[in-house]
Amino acid sequence: MIVVSNTSPLVVLSNIGELDLLKFLFERIIIPRGVAEEFGEVTPEWIEVRDVQNRIVVDLLKEKLHTGEAEAIALAVELKADLMIIDDKSARNTASSLGLRVIGTVGLILLGKKRGYYAEIKPVVNNLLKKGFRLSKEVVEQILKDAGEL
Repeated sequence: MIVVSNTSPLVVLSNIGELDLLKFLFERIIIPRGVAEEFGEVTPEWIEVRDVQNRIVVDLLKEKLHTGEAEAIALAVELKADLMIIDDKSARNTASSLGLRVIGTVGLILLGKKRGYYAEIKPVVNNLLKKGFRLSKEVVEQILKDAGEL
């Protein structure tokens, strides 16, 4: 499975000590060099850094998206990725419009629960909120309901 990630899910999961969730779910993640630079940490060996070949697509996407998002979407299209990990709503819409299947940080946490990585996700969601990840009360309730914890 080819999975490409943008910066924010990596940063968020790293900030709450849950980066290994990605390895559990996918074994390997691919990121463009711009995302690796934005991430600002040494990437684990299971995160592969690649250069985007089509810089024209990146430049077009950068007209409305940040560099990391533009590079991640361009790389996902180039690689015909099975899944794109991205949180920003505008970037998700752009990726979807280009035929990419998208998932965000919260979706990853729910998937982790479904696949047995977490016994319960409420502490993880609470940790997200403590670290400044913005979720409305209604969204938190829906997440916990979807996880069978409400």
